[in-house]
Amino acid sequence: KWQRLIDLGGGLRTRVMCVLSSQSQYLGAYRDVCGACSRKFSVSQDPQGAHPWLERTQAPSSFLLEERILTFMSANAAAGNLTNVATDWRHLPKKYHSHGLEVILQLHLFAGFPRAINALGTIHQIGIDAEDGSWAEEKGDQTSWKDSGGKTCETVYGGGYEKLRQRMKQLHPVLDVMMLEHGYGRVLSRHGLSLRLRELCVVAALAGQDVAPQLSSHLRGALRSGATKDELAAVISHTELAWGPAAAAQAKATLESLDRPRSR
Repeated sequence: KWQRLIDLGGGLRTRVMCVLSSQSQYLGAYRDVCGACSRKFSVSQDPQGAHPWLERTQAPSSFLLEERILTFMSANAAAGNLTNVATDWRHLPKKYHSHGLEVILQLHLFAGFPRAINALGTIHQIGIDAEDGSWAEEKGDQTSWKDSGGKTCETVYGGGYEKLRQRMKQLHPVLDVMMLEHGYGRVLSRHGLSLRLRELCVVAALAGQDVAPQLSSHLRGALRSGATKDELAAVISHTELAWGPAAAAQAKATLESLDRPRSR
């Protein structure tokens, strides 16, 4: 009969309390019912309450709360602040854990393997709820990664794609191959996360590293991938929380430079 009560939903907790509050021998049963009800009707609720940074930064309605938390985590992982990474992970709804794993995985391209490894270690200690296991899958091969990498890179860089390729080849021919096949193909073209959200997280990771040319490129890349300027402004606004005021000032200046014509 407890299952029938659970299925009633709605105000079950209050109704059961009224019936059982005077009968102490049933309090154990009451706790079981309420626990089951919470699991049934509050699967994605955050037991930690609202993430503290959500109230300290503003964002447009198009920038979903879980997306904002993912950008917080990208920034904190890139900065090496594992305490903040743990906070971010605890506030990320479990249904988005596979997204969070993708965000940290791609971080090795923009902040190095040590920061990505340490962040992954932190979230594994807390616990991962990604039952389907798709986050651990890898599809494709060297040929397909080269093809998908070219398409993704061209989306991010637009008309500057060929110039970028030439520049990378001049710096080091192998760097060009690694950028295209591994970076943009094997990693950034993976399933499970939109390119728009990937680029917003890249911006968050780069914003505090004093790499204005790369930040500028990925700010533009985010726009080409479907992000809005308001969403970018929201990501840049939490740079100070992750990286400090000097980094925030530089990132804001880089964002503002997007409105100025680019030199040729």
